[in-house]
Amino acid sequence: MPRNQKPGSARIDLDISVEAKLRFAALHESLGYKTKTETFEAILYFVSTKDKIDPAVLERIEDTLKHHTQILESLS
Repeated sequence: MPRNQKPGSARIDLDISVEAKLRFAALHESLGYKTKTETFEAILYFVSTKDKIDPAVLERIEDTLKHHTQILESLS
């Protein structure tokens, strides 16, 4: 019986090494996404935008997020 497919999605099958599967499982757990699909899509997004986004912009975004996190922590 074929697997039910969500509209707007495509199924891919990969043959990967056991080590790669273990690394993916560790990434999935550490990143905290609910599904492995979300984890896989996040990794693909990161890799595809890595060289397209100016590193200085990413650094400013990270600094801003850290600043806002500190403010929120000080309020609690």
